[in-house]
Amino acid sequence: MKEICIEQAKRKSIQSHAWLLLPLIVFGGLKWPYLGFGVLAMMGFFLVMAAIKGRHWCGWFCPRGSFLERILERVSLNGRVPALLKTAPFRWSVFALMMSFMSFRLIGTGGNPVKIGSVFITMCIITSILAIGLGLIFKPRSWCSFCPMGTLQGVLGASKNLVSIGEDCIDCGACGRVCPIGTVAMDFKDSGRVASIDCLRCRECLAKCPVGALDC
Repeated sequence: MKEICIEQAKRKSIQSHAWLLLPLIVFGGLKWPYLGFGVLAMMGFFLVMAAIKGRHWCGWFCPRGSFLERILERVSLNGRVPALLKTAPFRWSVFALMMSFMSFRLIGTGGNPVKIGSVFITMCIITSILAIGLGLIFKPRSWCSFCPMGTLQGVLGASKNLVSIGEDCIDCGACGRVCPIGTVAMDFKDSGRVASIDCLRCRECLAKCPVGALDC
């Protein structure tokens, strides 16, 4: 348990600094669109990381996720994440819509690097506004339930870095209450592993499980 607490403290420390990148990218990008290429670089990096560690980037390093979890949580109503947001049809519809919009905008840049950077800044602003709006009403990280890049990470790293759940689970539901996006680990008790593309690998459930039934 001590090791888990140390790990969670480390995660909190990382997020307390990582969220600062969000306003830097959003407001700085409006003045200097080349910052949009930083967004592109992060997208590429977390997809590579996903193939190794699942949605570890989402749970630990994502600037927007860190902002939502560490800053927005202070004013969020923290309502339950609507089940619709986690359904495959909804999340893939959002994925297709966002990717189509981005592709259309990129084609229209004519290869101009300033315009290309602006496309990624615009995408970051639009999705951040949506994320904040949802996070104010529901769990702060509700957006992460269907974030297009998060979804892609979840698919690429579906079998990586999974939380395991033992038979000593008492079905108390504590895991679902502390999960940033409401993933209920006990629902995977029969399989013994939390094989969900929603799992952020944040390990909050490990730290809060009253009987230590979860491990990684």
